[in-house]
Amino acid sequence: MDDIKIKASEYAELVNVSLNTVKNRIRAGVIRGGKEEDGVWYVYLQRDEYEHLLKQKEAQQGVDLQLKENLEKLKTGLEGSLIATYIELQVLKDLQKEKLLHELSSVQTLLAVKEKEVELLQMELQRLKDLLKEREAEISELKERLKTLEKEVRRLENLLREKDTEMLQKELQFQKILLEKDKEIMQKDLVIEKLKGNL
Repeated sequence: MDDIKIKASEYAELVNVSLNTVKNRIRAGVIRGGKEEDGVWYVYLQRDEYEHLLKQKEAQQGVDLQLKENLEKLKTGLEGSLIATYIELQVLKDLQKEKLLHELSSVQTLLAVKEKEVELLQMELQRLKDLLKEREAEISELKERLKTLEKEVRRLENLLREKDTEMLQKELQFQKILLEKDKEIMQKDLVIEKLKGNL
């Protein structure tokens, strides 16, 4: 069924509530609508719903007109005038009371929605706090592991230096042995040369 768009002010007049009440109902999701780019609030209704509201409004206007005519007739006499004034005041009071009740209901509905939003935000905040604690615990654990690894790296570096020193010492010893062997060979060569010369 086709939807139609009417101004929120027109809808407020149709259902006999204030524009503020309509806006609150839109915000609370009770009725479909919203503020559009032109800055005007609109309500979206199904065509048959809109026609039903129009008929209701016409019927109410008919009742109001009939009441007004009856009151005018009453006003012809003094006693009737007093009764008519009392009835008018009573009707006005009832209308004001109804409007206030609508306003209150609208505000309560909006408040309930906002409370739910706050509750959801608090839950999300708690979830993020818990997640942050988990991350902080992970970071703390990683820091401890890093310290352990740094300690192990230093130990291995020291061990490597010791091995390098040990290798250097062995190389020097080996060079010393080689020199001594070369010296022995040279001495033997000299002895051999002397022996050859004596022969």
